[in-house]
Amino acid sequence: MLQTVDRALHLLALIGSRGEMTVTEVAGVLQVSPSMAHRLLRTCADAGFLRQDARSGPYLVGPALRQVSVDVARGSTLRDLLGGTLRQATEGLLETTSLATLEGRNIRFLLTEEGGHLVRIARPIRAVTPAHATAAGRALLAGLSDEDLAARYRDAALETVQPGTIQDWDQLVAEIAKVRNRGWAIQVGEAQPGVAALAMAVRDGSGTAVAALTVTVPYLRLNRAEDARSLARRLRPFVDQMERRLAPSASR
Repeated sequence: MLQTVDRALHLLALIGSRGEMTVTEVAGVLQVSPSMAHRLLRTCADAGFLRQDARSGPYLVGPALRQVSVDVARGSTLRDLLGGTLRQATEGLLETTSLATLEGRNIRFLLTEEGGHLVRIARPIRAVTPAHATAAGRALLAGLSDEDLAARYRDAALETVQPGTIQDWDQLVAEIAKVRNRGWAIQVGEAQPGVAALAMAVRDGSGTAVAALTVTVPYLRLNRAEDARSLARRLRPFVDQMERRLAPSASR
C-alpha cells in the first residue's frame, strides 16, 4: 500500500514538472508494468489530479492538482478565498448555499451557510455525495471534456441515491449537455426527498471548473422552469465575484 502511494506521489510530481506523460513513459520511469502504470494514472485522473483529453493521448495536470498548486502559491484555500462570498450569497438569496468540489465520481461539500427563510434547508445530509445525483456534481461534470467524463464513469454503475436519481449513462450525458448549454445545473428530489438545488461551476483564472456554488431550497420554491431561471439570474453575480477572487490578479 505504501509503495503504491509513493508511486502515485512520484507520478504526480513527474507530470507536474513535465506537463504530460504517456503510459509507456510512466512505466519506464517508475519501472512498473504498463498495466500498473495505467492503473496509477487512471486512479489519479479519477480523483481529478490528472486528466486525459483523448483516450490514447498523454496524461496532463488535472484541475485538482492545479488547484493545490495555486492554493499553496497564494497561501489560501478555496474556503479562505470564497467563504466570504458564500456568506454574501446566503444573505442575498436568503437560501442555504454551499461550496462543493469534485472528487472522482463524487462531490465533497466544503462549506455550507444556512439560509434565513423561516422554512429552509439545513446542511447537506452527506458531506460526500455521488456527483451525478446532485446539481453541484452535474455543474462540475459539465466542465470536463467528453473523454474525461466517459473515462471517469467507464465500467462504473450509477449509484441510486433516491428513486428518481439518474441511473442511465445516456440520460446522464443528455443532462450534462443541458447544463453546458444553459450554464447551470438543477436537481429536484434526486439527492434528498422534497429538496431541490441549483448550481453553477466556479472557474479559476485558467477557465478550469474548481468548485460549484449551490443553492438548496424546499421543492416548492424550485418546481417551475421560471423559478429556476430566476434563481440562476440571482446566483450569477455571486459566481462572478468568486471567479474574480480566483483570478491571478486577485492573488497578487
